[in-house]
Amino acid sequence: MPRQPRKYGEVESLSLTAMMDVMTIILVFLIKQVDAEGQLLTAADNLTLPNSTSTKVPKEVSLGLVVDQNWVLVDGQQVVRTDSVASQDNLLVDALDAVLKEKRDQEKQAMLARGESDEGGGNVIVQLDKNTYYDIMFKVMATCGYSGFTNVAFAVNMIGGEEF
Repeated sequence: MPRQPRKYGEVESLSLTAMMDVMTIILVFLIKQVDAEGQLLTAADNLTLPNSTSTKVPKEVSLGLVVDQNWVLVDGQQVVRTDSVASQDNLLVDALDAVLKEKRDQEKQAMLARGESDEGGGNVIVQLDKNTYYDIMFKVMATCGYSGFTNVAFAVNMIGGEEF
């Protein structure tokens, strides 16, 4: 059966099935995008994170540091007891400094292997209980800076609101 030539000026109807397929694919893509922008890290079970109205989100998580009531943990490994950090007079926590310097060296080597420059210092996200003493937080932050992690971000519970 020979094909009929198309007449110009005729209005063709759209195929509803094809349009539904396209819309379904777009919807699935958008849902996956929203899901991918979810939480960057999971909060430690024994912490109550402070609330924040800031809408800024860290770009990447390279190192996680948790300070709970008993331990200071780096990537889930116990490094030093929190009460020994509170009792020392020095700002530099030696055990934490040794682990952070090792992690920073690993990060530098990985960046150089990818051909990226290592300017600006390392990134660390600190999870603190909202009832943690300022003295402990200050010593942990000072140790992070001394070890080469100068971009320190704090994990918080994001609540609705505008950035101030």
